[in-house]
This record gives sequence, C-alpha cells and structure tokens, in this order.
Amino acid sequence: MGTRYRAVLSVPGAGPLFASALVGRFPQGMSSLAILLLVRGTTHSYAAAGAAVGAFALATAACAPVIGRLVDHFGRARVLMPFASVQAVVYALIVVAAVSGGGAAVLIVLSAAAGALLPPIAPSVRSLLREVFDDQSVLDTAYALESIFQETIWIVGPLIVALVIAVTSPEVAVAMLGVVCVGGTALYLRSPLVRSSASAQGVGHERVSALASPELRALLGPIFLTGVSLGAVEVGLPSLALHAGSRPASGLLLALWSVGSMCGGLWYGAHVWRSPLSTRYQLLLGVMLLSTAPLIAARSIPAGVVCSLLAGIAVAPVFSCQYALVGRAVTPGSETEAFTWVSAALIGGLAAGSAIGGAVIGLGGVGAPFVFACLASMLGALIAVGFRGRVRQPATDSDCATVSD
Repeated sequence: MGTRYRAVLSVPGAGPLFASALVGRFPQGMSSLAILLLVRGTTHSYAAAGAAVGAFALATAACAPVIGRLVDHFGRARVLMPFASVQAVVYALIVVAAVSGGGAAVLIVLSAAAGALLPPIAPSVRSLLREVFDDQSVLDTAYALESIFQETIWIVGPLIVALVIAVTSPEVAVAMLGVVCVGGTALYLRSPLVRSSASAQGVGHERVSALASPELRALLGPIFLTGVSLGAVEVGLPSLALHAGSRPASGLLLALWSVGSMCGGLWYGAHVWRSPLSTRYQLLLGVMLLSTAPLIAARSIPAGVVCSLLAGIAVAPVFSCQYALVGRAVTPGSETEAFTWVSAALIGGLAAGSAIGGAVIGLGGVGAPFVFACLASMLGALIAVGFRGRVRQPATDSDCATVSD
C-alpha cells in the first residue's frame, strides 16, 4: 500500500507542501464550532448561532470562485496572503463585537464577512498538484493523499477548538482562527513547490472562466448532490446519538464517519484502477448509497458506531474521483477557479442537506435524514451518467489508475 504514497512524497518539496497546506486549512475545521459557541454564548440563542455559521458557509461558497479566479489571474502569493490578513482582522472584530455586547445581527454579518474572505488554499493545492505530477496515476494518488489530509482537518480541528474553549474561552478560540489563518497561509506560500510554481505569479495561459468547460458544468450537479447527502448524514448522526440517549456520542459518531472516510481513501489511493474514471465515479456514488443505507435502521450506539464507520468508506474515494475529473475537465488558466467551483457546489449542498435533513427528522423520525442522504446519492449517480464519455481520458489504460480527494 505504501509504494504509491512513497512515489508522491518522494518528489522534492511534496512533504512540505502537504504539511503546510494542512496547517493553512485548519481554520476550516475550526471555524464552525468556534463561531457557533461564541455567538451562542454572547446572544444566548442557538438560532443566532446557527445563522452565523450558515452565513459563514454560504458566503464562502458564494465568494470562493471569485477569489479563485483572482488567484489564477494574479498568482497565489498576491491573493492568498492579503485575504488571510483581512480575514484575521474580521475574526478580531467578531471577538470585539462579542465582548462589547454586539447584537446578533452584527455577529452574523461579521461571520459572513469572515467566510467571504476565506483564502482558497485547498483549491490552490489541487491545482498545483496538476503542475507537480506529470504521471496521471501518481497525480491521482496525490489527490487521494490530499483528501486524507482534508479529513484530518475535520477530525482534529473541532477537538482543538473544544480544548481551547475548555481552557480559556470562545473569544480566544475565534481570535486563534485569525492567527492560524495568517500563519498557515504564510507557511503554505513559503513551501518550495508553491514558490517555484509556474503559476505562482499568475503567468501562463490567457484567463478564461472555468465554467467555459462543459465537463465542469456537468460535474457540479453530482457534486452538489454529494454535499446534500453528506449534510444530511452530518445532521442525522447527532440525532441518532440523542435518540439512543447519549449526547456525547454525537462527536464519536461524526469522528468515526471521518475515520471511515480516511480508511477508504487510504485503500483507494494505494491501488491502480483500470476502469474509466467517469464510470468509477458513478459506481462510487452507488457505493456511498449502499454504505449509508444501514444507518436508516440503526437505533443504538453500538449499531451507530459500526454503521457510521461503514458510511464513511466511500466519501474520500468519491472526492478523489471528483478532483481527478475536474483536473481533466479544467480549462487551462482557470485551474484554481475550477476547484473553487467544486468547493462552492459542495458547501451549497452541505447547507441544503443539513437544513432538509434536520427538517425531515420531525416528519419521518431518526432514520429520515439517512433516507434523504441515500436518495441524494442515487440522484447524483443517475445524473453522473450524463457526463460519462465526455471527460477526457488518458491515452493508455495504465494511465487510468485513478485516485483523488
């Protein structure tokens, strides 16, 4: 299993690239919980706290493609660092507003501003990987490794926030987001592969919109529906824990879901795949449906533990296929923007899935969000048929060895 990952990490500068990108993205895994607890503690309203987190996510989804296009045009260094710096200022303003008794509306607006300014490090990394790795199979394994690091953010980030709040306060946790954002972004931009990148200063192809690619446009529907499915599961797992009488088990089930995804990603990235990538993507969406389905019947913590782990198995492989497909569909000169559209579609789907998944619990019980998640995965797999055969394929079968985040 380790041979293919060694091929990725043996490239000079690959290790620092992945490590620095991981640090730079930690605020993504920390911001929701930190903002939620700060706004809840300040306003004593879960509705206001939820609105602040939702505003952050939706603003990120709306603005990410715009920032991505700026990165493609001006270069990573000229865009990422200024946005990270201004976002850190906004985090400081959130803390000031909370300490001074600012109302819910102020905190929600500032949270939206912070989300809008999120530097797109993850899309930047994925576009850079296309420059670094010429061999398609090694590139796809690199995408898989990147997806595994992404899962680490969602597992470790909330734990860091919880620890900081337990020792200090939510205000300190939010202030820390700005520090980590600026420091992590600077670390990422100083990594050797970023500094030596041909697109580091925005030079290269004529700039065109990423949406000029019909293949990318066709992918956004299944990606959105993948987000819907994941958002419904994200709401359903805490509901399952509460139904089983254990609020603390909510975090356990969510963590196991991510662990399952990491395991699936590790296995997937270590193999050479001969099937066409678009076909494999459709099949993996079907596997996501089948692996999520057992949660519909789960009613106890032991059953939830097993089913949560199983439900995550296909998540990272699905992301891996998505990124590999985007990499082949992207219009030259719009690489970062293309991956930010993927992030925007996914975040939009997560928001919709969380909202609808929460709503159906009252109508259909604890298993309803998982039914909805399976339906979203099924619809995504059906829509994915539409771009089979349209995505550019490598010249040889051996190049079809595919993986990603």
